[in-house]
Amino acid sequence: MVMMSSIVDIPSHSMDTCVPSLWRPLPLGFPNAKTEQSLVQQAFDVTNSTLSQESSSTEGSVSGDNDSDDSASTAPSEHLEDIMKIGKPENPIPETLVHGEDMTNSVVDIRAPSIYDSFASAATRLRYMIKNSDHIIKCPGVYDGLSARIAIDIGFEGMYMTGAGTTASKLGHADLGIAQLHDMRANAEMIANLKPDGPPLIADMDTGYGGPLVVARALQQYHLAGVAGFHIEDQIMNKRCGHLAGKEVVDVETYIQRIKACIVARRQLRSDIVIIARTDALQSKGFDDCIERLKHARDEGADMGILEGVKTREQAALAAKLLAPWPLCYNSVENGHSPLITAEEAQAMGYRVIIYSFAGISPAYVAIKSTFELLKETGSTGSTVTPKTIFNVCGLKDSMIIDEASGGTAFAKGV
Repeated sequence: MVMMSSIVDIPSHSMDTCVPSLWRPLPLGFPNAKTEQSLVQQAFDVTNSTLSQESSSTEGSVSGDNDSDDSASTAPSEHLEDIMKIGKPENPIPETLVHGEDMTNSVVDIRAPSIYDSFASAATRLRYMIKNSDHIIKCPGVYDGLSARIAIDIGFEGMYMTGAGTTASKLGHADLGIAQLHDMRANAEMIANLKPDGPPLIADMDTGYGGPLVVARALQQYHLAGVAGFHIEDQIMNKRCGHLAGKEVVDVETYIQRIKACIVARRQLRSDIVIIARTDALQSKGFDDCIERLKHARDEGADMGILEGVKTREQAALAAKLLAPWPLCYNSVENGHSPLITAEEAQAMGYRVIIYSFAGISPAYVAIKSTFELLKETGSTGSTVTPKTIFNVCGLKDSMIIDEASGGTAFAKGV
């Protein structure tokens, strides 16, 4: 018999159908959440029956062998208790969770954990926040380890890995589709794992980097990297930043193929990763076409939407109204094509998440440029920040704690 050491050691996506994840995205083909509830209950019934039989079998073998360890007979029931305690709902799953009605309908409420529950994945916690938070979730744009560490240190609820910032900082290029899956995945994994139980990371996935098979692999890679959610867009492969002119988009059918590939891949992985459908069609196709594209994406199972590059506050508000109660994310880009809308304004319009793509890299550019200019002119930066200040933000104290707890002496003489 295979023993389960602890339920918290088993990631939800690897537990097969025996123990469902805390939040299960509604798979394709499920007409409503009541069906999902039935399947979840069946899974628990199977678990109960299987482990009970194993317990009885073990007890029988123990009674015939007085030299056996008495603890062996109780182990299965103990593990069953752990499983049921973690996963089984104290209250029935609400039957109002019907797919397509609102964000709560994309998932099934198995349990209502704290968003800081160590068992919950970042994706699960992001879903919980989107569903239950009484305020809009603000996600600053991060692009490297230091910017992410600062966001974590300040205490943001979520973070957004900007594709433009990643391309500029990692590759030294403009956001013109140059960054590929391996570039984005590596950066996302590093950021997401700086503090795995910290703010969930939403990442840019651009166009998905290819056809349906490549898109599915991109989702898999983001899932394995610890990304909580991502947006995928309808631009052509030779894409560019959403706030530049001259954007071209694929036809609706190709766009929906990308969304479907994400849905299928997520279902196969039993992942909770949040799929955000983004359209950049406003420039070339108009507002109505954007709404139709997002409706198609919603109907295929995307969890949220982004209408990129809205030109006015009225457009932003109308999009939220026409797509309600499906949740939307607003991309706030300073000095971009869209109006600057405060988090409070976006929340009043009905948006659930607001990302600030250039909130990190734009001021970094200004600060670095001015400092380098001063250095060139005077030979001094004028900085008052100590190296230790930066190292503290980057986890120095945590490293010291680990070293000491492990019996190390790396910091015995101070730091």
